[in-house]
Order: sequence, then C-alpha cells, then structure tokens
Amino acid sequence: MNLRDKPELAERLAAEYVLGTLAGGARRRFEGWLSRDAALRQRVAGWEARLSPLAELIAPVQPPARIWDRIAAGIGLRNAAPPRRALWDSLAFWRGLGLAATGVAASLAAFIGLRPPPTVERVKIVERVVEKSVRVADGANPWQPSYVATLKDRDGRTMLMVYVGRRSDELWIKYEGDAMPRDASLELWGLDERGQPKSLGLIRSNGSSTMKLPAMADASIASFKRLAVSMEPVGGSQIGTPTGPVMYQGECHTFW
Repeated sequence: MNLRDKPELAERLAAEYVLGTLAGGARRRFEGWLSRDAALRQRVAGWEARLSPLAELIAPVQPPARIWDRIAAGIGLRNAAPPRRALWDSLAFWRGLGLAATGVAASLAAFIGLRPPPTVERVKIVERVVEKSVRVADGANPWQPSYVATLKDRDGRTMLMVYVGRRSDELWIKYEGDAMPRDASLELWGLDERGQPKSLGLIRSNGSSTMKLPAMADASIASFKRLAVSMEPVGGSQIGTPTGPVMYQGECHTFW
C-alpha cells in the first residue's frame, strides 16, 4: 500500500501507533512502512512531539503490590519488581489528557483572535529538503485543533476513544469491546449543557472505525459537553432519543 496517496489514513495510523492502540499484524506492517518512508516517520515524530509533553502532567500510577505478588507466584518468580507501565495504557494519562485539554481550551479564545505566525516544516525526500510555511488557523497543519473524548463503562474502564479534527466531518472511533452485539445496535450520542441528546450515528464495528458527521465538527458537535453510547434495537433508536441502557459515557474536550 502506498500511504503517500492516502494522507488521512497515514495520519490516523501514525496517531494510533504513537498511542499504542495499533497492535498485532497491523503494527508490524506499519513499522515496515516506517523503515521505508521518511514522510511517515515525520508524521510519527509529530504525534510524539505533540503528546509527549502531556505525560509530564501525569503522576505515575503504581498498581497495588498484591497484583505483582500474584503474578510472581503464578509464573514461579520471587521478589519480582513490577514492570514499568506504558504511558498510553495508563488511565491516569487519559484523565490528564482531558484536564490538559480543558486548560488549553481556556486560552484558545485569545489564540483565535490572533493570526498565528508561520511555522516551517522540513521533510527530507530523496536527499532533498522541501520547506513550506503553514498556519494553524488556515487548516493546512495536520495537527489541527480537535475534539477528544474517552468513554468509560460503569466500572471505569475505557471502552471507547473518539477523535475528530475541528474542521473535519469524520469522527475517528476506537472501540475496545470484544465484539459488536448481533441483536442490538450501539448508538453514539452527543449531550449539550442541558443534557439533551443528539444522535451522531451507529458504531458498526469493534476496533478502529470512522463515522461521518452531517457537517464539520465545529458546527455539528461544538455544543456537546459529553458523549454517550446506548444499547438500542437493531438500526438504532426510532424516536431521536436513547431508549436502551447507557453503556459508556465521558467528557468531550476541545484540544488545542
């Protein structure tokens, strides 16, 4: 596959690779592409530069000692030191990401009123350096402002991650459930400040998928403070509001 002809797909794969949600054969194929594609490595480096500073805001989360004792006993080890937990697997990171996004949103009002200075991107292509100026405000920058949400179940486990560029009409969804229900549908809802729901569509597969919005995100989901997923009859709710139990929910943050 030539990812140069599919910039949106390359962007999503790079983001998922950095977040650690790209696994198995898909991750191995992506690493093969990385070894041959300088532009793809540039995308990955951009995501790492964008997200890594947020890790400094997160306090380490150490699992209880009894967990490691149980693991050590199960595999015949004694005095085993707990392994370091990957940053992207930490629920604390995602909580911190939401808090950081909220803080950044507060300063966004001042940012919008100013024309940001141009930045220079350098991409090495066959021993040649190409330079171009881009501005955050005119949408040419791939690290555009976005909406980010993590939805959890009743036990506090992250089951759904949602991302959409503020000038995009396509939601990127990562569903962590084992499988989709066969005799029901999972429907995604946006909730405004008063808690009034509006359907965004059906989640049609587990793993990574996309969902089309009726308009760009700034126009279609800007008023939503929370997102939720309900279990509905096959095909979704017929009355425009949830009719089944709420399975997952979480805050929706403006990022950057």
